[in-house]
Amino acid sequence: MKKINIKAIFFVISLLVMASCGDDDDVNIVIDTVEDGMHLTANVDEISLSQDLMNETALTFRWDTAQQRSNNGQITYYFKMGLPGLTTAIDKIEIEEGVSEYSINHFDLNSMLYGLGVNFGSTTQLEAEVIAWSEGDYFVKPEISTTNVTVTTFEIAPVNLYLVGSANPKGPETTNGIKLTEIIEGRNIGNNYEWIGTLQEGTFKFVNSITEDKGSWSKGEDETTLVKNETVSSSDVEFTVTKAGLYSIILDKNDLKIIHGYKGFSHVWGVGLGIGIAWSMPSSDEFAWNPNNPNIFTLECTTQANQDFKLPYNDQSAKWSSPFLRPLNASANIWEDNQLQATPSGYSPDLKWAVTEEQAGDCILTIDAYNMTISLEKKSN
Repeated sequence: MKKINIKAIFFVISLLVMASCGDDDDVNIVIDTVEDGMHLTANVDEISLSQDLMNETALTFRWDTAQQRSNNGQITYYFKMGLPGLTTAIDKIEIEEGVSEYSINHFDLNSMLYGLGVNFGSTTQLEAEVIAWSEGDYFVKPEISTTNVTVTTFEIAPVNLYLVGSANPKGPETTNGIKLTEIIEGRNIGNNYEWIGTLQEGTFKFVNSITEDKGSWSKGEDETTLVKNETVSSSDVEFTVTKAGLYSIILDKNDLKIIHGYKGFSHVWGVGLGIGIAWSMPSSDEFAWNPNNPNIFTLECTTQANQDFKLPYNDQSAKWSSPFLRPLNASANIWEDNQLQATPSGYSPDLKWAVTEEQAGDCILTIDAYNMTISLEKKSN
């Protein structure tokens, strides 16, 4: 059998092809392309973004209609923004038919640049690009137009709000105002606040500044509503504190709503076999607390008959010498004796609640910090 030299055959074929192609027979592949005719522009060459204008338009890009292409294709427009060179950029956005502009507001542009690695409060070049893509009989290069804008981003600045009034332990003077914690979520800036701290008997409201009169927020129709005042006035209706201690406040200036109330304890835990928790300190079984109902603490537990329990609160660092919530009497029956007392570190005697046969099972233990009561409710099967 004769062997065929494949390499030799390919070599001969290549020589024949080369010989058949003269200077006048060069093969050129031409891809249709055009120069930029869209002339993408921005409404400004340079802009400093502002938190105060965050919902207003910062940049508007416009372009002319792309040139018709030889492949008889329908043109689709895409828009893209990013850092120079567009290797760091947002995903391209398809533009609706008939639309020849794209706008973005101050906040969204600020957030976009931060997401691309630009620090807040810094200046950078922003490159924008519009792409006209023609899908037709054959491929043609898209028409592309680009432009640049100098952009200075803004740092998100807190919008301060202060508690003032005679309920402030630091004094009623406005300069002693207590700053609330602002909750910033996305573009929701300057609306939501929370605070947990000590108040004394008296009244309180809120001001926008402790150094100048920039208005106040006082009591509305009831204890859950706010009123905005353009100036600080001594006639503002204030919220009332009737019991000194630890308070919680959550406030929404946009919805003119406030939830405030006596919290009493920063933390409450449970310990003792009576509520199914080992006699070990510090305890890891903490009562749940909800700022929407600030004086209430709850614990789901499985109670055991003929066992007892007590409740460490605020600080467990001293372990068995920590402060505890206790009944007023030894071996108290929680259904008959629902008053509790907050005893300090090292308190004696070691008073506890005792669980009866009828109280054993899956239960919810509830503390009312304002009224200093405790209740035990058995879960229904």
